[in-house]
Amino acid sequence: MRNEKNSKSVIIKLRSVYGIARYVTIIASVLIAIYEICFLLGFNYALYSVLERFGIKLRVLATVFDTQQGQAFILAMILIMTFLLYPIRRKIQYLKKIPVYDWCLAFLGAISALYIFYIFPDLIIRAGLVNPYDVVFGVICIVLVLEATRRVLGPALPIIGTVFLLYGLSFVKFDLEAFIDHMYLSKEGIFSIPLFAMVTYVFAFVFFGSFLLRVGIGRYITEFMISTFGSKSGGPAKSAVVASALMGTVSGSSVANVLTTGTFTIPLMKKSGYPSEIAGAVEPTASTGGQLMPPVMGAAAFIMAEFLGRPYRDIMIAAVIPALIYYSGVYIFIDLETKRLKLKPIPKEMLTPLKRFIRSIYMLAPIPLIAYELLIGIPPQYAALSSLSIALVVAWLAKENLKLTVKLAFTLIFSSLIMGMLLTGAMLEQILVLSGGIAILLTIVIGLVAKEARFMSKAVIEAVIEAGRTSISVMLAASVAGMIQGVLTLTGLITSFGYMLVNIAAGNLFLLLIFAMAFSLVLGMGVPTTANYVITSLVCAPAVVYAAHQWYGVGMEIAMLAAHMFVFYFGILADVTPPVALAAYAGSALAKSDFWKTAINASKYALAGYIGPYIFFTHPEMLLITVSEWNIETIFYIVYCYIATVLAIYLIATSIIGWLTKPLPRYIRITLGALGVLAISLNYITITIGLAALIITYIVLRKKKT
Repeated sequence: MRNEKNSKSVIIKLRSVYGIARYVTIIASVLIAIYEICFLLGFNYALYSVLERFGIKLRVLATVFDTQQGQAFILAMILIMTFLLYPIRRKIQYLKKIPVYDWCLAFLGAISALYIFYIFPDLIIRAGLVNPYDVVFGVICIVLVLEATRRVLGPALPIIGTVFLLYGLSFVKFDLEAFIDHMYLSKEGIFSIPLFAMVTYVFAFVFFGSFLLRVGIGRYITEFMISTFGSKSGGPAKSAVVASALMGTVSGSSVANVLTTGTFTIPLMKKSGYPSEIAGAVEPTASTGGQLMPPVMGAAAFIMAEFLGRPYRDIMIAAVIPALIYYSGVYIFIDLETKRLKLKPIPKEMLTPLKRFIRSIYMLAPIPLIAYELLIGIPPQYAALSSLSIALVVAWLAKENLKLTVKLAFTLIFSSLIMGMLLTGAMLEQILVLSGGIAILLTIVIGLVAKEARFMSKAVIEAVIEAGRTSISVMLAASVAGMIQGVLTLTGLITSFGYMLVNIAAGNLFLLLIFAMAFSLVLGMGVPTTANYVITSLVCAPAVVYAAHQWYGVGMEIAMLAAHMFVFYFGILADVTPPVALAAYAGSALAKSDFWKTAINASKYALAGYIGPYIFFTHPEMLLITVSEWNIETIFYIVYCYIATVLAIYLIATSIIGWLTKPLPRYIRITLGALGVLAISLNYITITIGLAALIITYIVLRKKKT
């Protein structure tokens, strides 16, 4: 009963708001989207530049706000929605209506954040000078952000944030003016890199993901993968892996991905014979990998790009082989588990014919497009918005119940406007931004004019509202993470904690990596992946970088990238690591399975994610962008590293599952497991011995009578 209750807690209950409260939350969501597109993504200025070429000068479109003002405005809307949607406690009586105190908190939260928006021009002039109003609004904002985070994400992150804040206050001898100046007025606390990355990059992808789901592309991907793999051995589980990898790359949330694709895949897995605790574990493992899978990774990846001062493209390229290793490992475990359970594939007559999906294959166009744009160096936010426009185009074309004239109207008008901008000589970034905004507006207008297309405009409006609500958790996590970062920079804890770790490790890099892994996993037991990465990258990564550079002579740039990728991975894997394992909670809730069995299976299937970071840290060429000179030898070495890693995982997987072509005796399981652990070094000798042992075992089992 207790596990059941915990499982359901992942699907957080919101208030069902009605009347004025409903309209307030909708307006707040819409205002976030409008501000993001118009000012942070530059739609208004791009439109101004294009119109200016025709001699039309609308000065109001040339308005520009600082990014800190944008962060403050969006945080204000987030606080309004949080206090109206999330009750102070999750009991039934608190869900029924909105008490007066929550209206007051929503108002105070909005005012305390908007204060920065209003005074920002003056703030630049009087930098360092703090007045009583600054202190009052600063304290209110910090306290309410912590309370809002507690309501949405639970107590762990706010408690950690409060401890850091109290330490920071004691460090400045409780000088509130100095403290508020650093944590609230400057770009070092709440409005630092984590929240900057969220409002500048991540929201664009949350927006993009919401549109994919609302216009039907998300459902198409899941059903397409089920139709493709369903008739094969272990098809439902393998379709869950591929569908979750594709959807996870644009959703950026393990739990959200489980609750989206898992709705289809988990019941199908159970129907085809998988036990509940396995069906509930496969989806969380695959969904968690979505945050590790290019082209669009989790929110923390964008923060990593900012911390390292690299374009997001570099992070995306570096993540390719580690992500392939992760999903190769998941596939291996599922394949062995399926054979052990002797499950039969789903009969083809029960599946939707594959031809139907192939006819609409163009619906996948937004994903390769966004990958290409990111790869050639298009800024992430512009790539997301332009891919969103293509998503709307293909969604219009794919709707079978729409008249051809309506489809042509949208396509021709949209194409004509884009061609017109090209002919005026507009810049590429302006066209990309305008394409997204125009596609959204055009969909709404045509939906209002043509009654039969009204469902499209409704889907767009719902996607806008959903994006605002979906962003609540990541924005609040980033705000608290920014406070923690602010305290670390204010007090110098980053350096002192790093030196302490280095001293404890006493020259042993492997021991230092274990400390970093443990810190990430323990912190991840109650802290969202974004905040987890921010803290571990600031506290642990510098020590790892120092050790790798000083003790082993690794170049600084390579050491920094490898260290940040290392803590990033374990921060993500906290979602499937017991005892908390939020993604596994969601999976067990959908599968109606025992949480502990589900979580243990999920962490077992994610084994490649626990092993991979150690391998790519010690073999940084696997991160690709660390390679200084490409030649045949380098390519061969990277391919060897990948194959050797997969072999090591396969050896360990056969040992854990206890199956190759037949059940394995215990002594063979122990032998193969030991050889797999030794093969993690990727040493040629251990790899050769492991491969030979696997082949011999396979031959012996094939000859052995059942």
